Amino acid sequence: MSDQGDLQIRVLLLETDEDVIEPLSLYFGGRGAEVMVASDVANGLALAVRSRPDVILLASQLADVDGLEVYRRLHNAPLTAHIPIMFIVSHRDASRQNQLLAAGADDVILRPFDVEILALRVRNAVQRTRREGLTDTRTGLPTGPMIIEKIAELNRSGNYTRLELSVAHFDAFRTRYNFISGNDVLRFTANTICEVVGELADDDFVGQREDAQFVVLTAPERSQTVKDQLTARLNEGLLQFYTFMERDQGFVQIEDGRGGLVDRPLMHLEIEEAVARR
Repeated sequence: MSDQGDLQIRVLLLETDEDVIEPLSLYFGGRGAEVMVASDVANGLALAVRSRPDVILLASQLADVDGLEVYRRLHNAPLTAHIPIMFIVSHRDASRQNQLLAAGADDVILRPFDVEILALRVRNAVQRTRREGLTDTRTGLPTGPMIIEKIAELNRSGNYTRLELSVAHFDAFRTRYNFISGNDVLRFTANTICEVVGELADDDFVGQREDAQFVVLTAPERSQTVKDQLTARLNEGLLQFYTFMERDQGFVQIEDGRGGLVDRPLMHLEIEEAVARR
């Protein structure tokens, strides 16, 4: 993979063996990937929710916890169910390949492995997810197909509340600054939504419809708390993307297309709520 350029992906390595952690961290990190390492289940699950990696490399055994149990917890949690998970298995446990693949793992890598071949398989798994339009490349959140699937599942199973979130005046901000700054706003918004939802429950779903439009599927009894916390944290946090002068005056100025300037309000969160009942 040495001739394939930078790997602009986020990799979560859930592993305890330094003989695996060190070479993979050096290899992926040296090619532009963001590598996160967790050696215990609690930190691994928290990192997966908070950082939404593009792929998770999971040891088949973590201390006293079977990797398959960790996989099931990740796969069954709405905030991490969409992330490709690849097992790293010792050659002594090669017989587990069928069991892990049958459980739904995206791939199984036997140790000792060729790091370049492993990296190619990681890249292919990420590209397959992106090609199928399952996640947004900027935020890592599930997109259209997975949102539709989750809503259909909830429609069959019971009551829930759908919160449609949008960052108002995001386009004006992106015009005033640039697309890179706009992407920073999207990542910040996605991170904040996932943090708030993750702190309140482990069975709520977060997705991204397009650009600055997001959706949260939560229990009716939690919806008001989710709304209140998201509104408070995002409205405060979004102000940090403006200069002091812009925050003080309460607007930005952008070109109007006729050689002049026009005032546009600062970004803030808007939420629409819909309750679905069986």
